[in-house]
Amino acid sequence: MFETFLNYLIVMILGVMLHYIGMLSGRINKKLGYFVEILCGLLTICYIFYVHSFPDGFTYFGLLAYCYASAIELRPHKTSYNKVKEQLIAAQVEEMQLFRDKKRVVIDVLIFFVTFAFAILFLIYGPKESSILKYIITLGFITFFTELVKRIHIAKNVKCYYDHDNAEIFILSKYESRKIPVIECINLQLETSVDILKLHPLFTLFTSNVDFTTSNRDVLKIEMPGETLYLTLNDSKKWVDIFSLYMKNQPAETMNVLPFYHKKNIKRLIGKLYFATTVKGVSAYSALLLILYFLQVPTWGLVLAGISYWILNIMISDVVLKVAMDAKAITNQEIISVADPIFKKAGLSNVKLYETESSDYNGLATGMNIGRGMITLTSQTLKLPLDTIEGIIAHESIHLKKRDIMWTQIWRICFLLILLVTLIPIIQNIDNIESLKTPLFLLIWLLMMIFPTYLSFVSQWMEVRADHLGGELLKGGHIQMANSLRTLTIAQDNALNKSLEYQMLNDKDENVSSSLERESWILRIISFQFMPHPPMYWRVQTLQTNKDGWGKGILKQWLRDRWKETVSKK
Repeated sequence: MFETFLNYLIVMILGVMLHYIGMLSGRINKKLGYFVEILCGLLTICYIFYVHSFPDGFTYFGLLAYCYASAIELRPHKTSYNKVKEQLIAAQVEEMQLFRDKKRVVIDVLIFFVTFAFAILFLIYGPKESSILKYIITLGFITFFTELVKRIHIAKNVKCYYDHDNAEIFILSKYESRKIPVIECINLQLETSVDILKLHPLFTLFTSNVDFTTSNRDVLKIEMPGETLYLTLNDSKKWVDIFSLYMKNQPAETMNVLPFYHKKNIKRLIGKLYFATTVKGVSAYSALLLILYFLQVPTWGLVLAGISYWILNIMISDVVLKVAMDAKAITNQEIISVADPIFKKAGLSNVKLYETESSDYNGLATGMNIGRGMITLTSQTLKLPLDTIEGIIAHESIHLKKRDIMWTQIWRICFLLILLVTLIPIIQNIDNIESLKTPLFLLIWLLMMIFPTYLSFVSQWMEVRADHLGGELLKGGHIQMANSLRTLTIAQDNALNKSLEYQMLNDKDENVSSSLERESWILRIISFQFMPHPPMYWRVQTLQTNKDGWGKGILKQWLRDRWKETVSKK
């Protein structure tokens, strides 16, 4: 039981060490750093394949690469930090004193380990035969642990300053730095306490919140185009009064936020924990299988239980995601009045519209359309023109009608089953499998490359179908759908560019490319072959030119253009 866990731990440490050995060597000489890093990497890979037989060697090799990439992610974001610091030094500023309390970070750490508790126990005590699940658990753990390390560093070291002459806020941190013009602030609000359930990354979906909170006391919420910032200042009221002098809108009323452990928040906390352990991680699955394993349930019983629990979660996905997004029913009668005819025309009898607070422009359909379903729009999306919102609702309605959420999961399982059917006979029927390490290595990496392309193919087919069938639900037809996507894309691009501008990663006067323009060859390859959506320029163009609706014609055009745009450099 412990052997696998210890092997994983050793490989994880080696992956991190590889990066830092190369980084430290590079400080002496850049070329020397590259040489040392490559040499140590090759020696480590040879060690892994020498010690571990097939297929474990490939598992450890993948884990090594993932840990190496995670170590790179932990490197400070020097470009943004240095540019903001340079501007800060040149300005006359007043430090905005932050209230710091270690309890704030302790809560984040506790939530992380509570969420992954059963996953960690499964890594240690789970059956050796479940190496695939252990591998998935480890990758998830590394991903969120990396974010936790960055969060701890930000809470400990972030500093804030204010330039009274230019009305600009400077936020300085090695991982998240900002230069914020107060005049561009959309909304300003005081919250009586930190809403952990809204800010912790394991509890959220569809969010662009940037958490700079350093204590659990009152919070200043600053909503900007593209993102929302949260700060815990010593004198928040003073800064609200100063900032409000430059804002177009008056600050919102103070919001009363209850602690996450308050009795009125228990139901919400349980829902968020369930979401974190089933969607963001696999701790809930790990707990179920670990209990059954200790009860000595046979392998087929473990598999059946895992699949049954997965089906249950798919069936209640709309309820779980509603809690995760803190979604509230839309009461705007104007929006409801345009949505109802769309649902009726699509044959959807029990669909509810919800809103989730987010600076993103997006929409999401959840549920399998078996008795119920829901469409959730972000608060920023609801600020778009009504015709645009109508087009987004029509697009999401087709996803519900065709049960795309369910079918996406089924197609994933089909690929994994094909993978198992391919590899298991090889492992069982080849006597001297160690002699075939090189071709097997190439085969596995080929399958790993095919998997994202396969998922992209399935997802893009569903998206194109939703565009064109959704257009048939609108009074303005495909032209209205094209205009809806265009307006949405312009809003998304503007929000993204503003966010990059605040991080000083994007020059304000620089000509920024639009997602409605045809991309470079490399970006077209990525968009058409690996992304879940076809590029927006293609989606809008085909909606404008398509006169036959959804059918073989548009399907053939998508298949043709998917490869034509990938191969052609022009």
